[in-house]
Amino acid sequence: MRNSIFVIVLSLLAVPLVFADGKAQPILDGIVTVENDKSLWLSKTVATVEHRPESSIYVVRGRVQYRDVEGIAYLEMWNILPDGNRFFSRTLGEYGTMQSIRGTCGWREFELPANLMHLKPESVTLEINVVMPGKGTIELSGLTVSDVQTSEWFNSRTGGIIGGLAGTAIGLYGALIGCLGAFLGPRGKGRRLLTGMLVFAVVVGLALLLIGISALVLGQSFHVWYPFVLCGGILVTVFLPLFFVIKKAYEQVERRRMQALDL
Repeated sequence: MRNSIFVIVLSLLAVPLVFADGKAQPILDGIVTVENDKSLWLSKTVATVEHRPESSIYVVRGRVQYRDVEGIAYLEMWNILPDGNRFFSRTLGEYGTMQSIRGTCGWREFELPANLMHLKPESVTLEINVVMPGKGTIELSGLTVSDVQTSEWFNSRTGGIIGGLAGTAIGLYGALIGCLGAFLGPRGKGRRLLTGMLVFAVVVGLALLLIGISALVLGQSFHVWYPFVLCGGILVTVFLPLFFVIKKAYEQVERRRMQALDL
């Protein structure tokens, strides 16, 4: 049992070493402020950079905060190819890193992804714009561009699938422990099995937390590090206290058994 846990933990901790090999190209280091004092549409270019993509998918990341923004504003990235063709990405989502800009919000992360599909240009000119339909103030900082295949472990869809499957597995595992505890616990049986299962869950949870923290430190996207941190946190915070509860329950059963023998 201990050997199996050791192998699994080492395999999980090896994930950051396998995939963390990408570097982001800086676009904007300082803070850029865009302020619109009129109830009129405003589109302002805050950065322009030439990117040489190493894969068909790349993404611009950064941080944004805003105050008193009227209507629905957004960040926009125009991708200008050498032949003059253009296409754009916009943060017009309802939530997440591609959420639209409205009202007031402190610093948060944003992403502007692009997919060249079958095209393989030597370079692409990226034009980052702030688009506002009315009054408000928007600030950007820490803009970078990176190729997804070299710096991102997996995309947001895969992150959602991983989170969903892991959550289901944790729920089923917890239900299994609950059933075994309810059946074997009152009889004083299965102590080593249950405690071993709980220790396994806690160790895996700690390993997942380490992976999530490593991903965050390495600059991975929210949808990459969040499933690891969430699942690891659930495993540790749920199964660690449960370990002590079950341990105490077995001790009480053993104490009653010894008292019955004494009588």
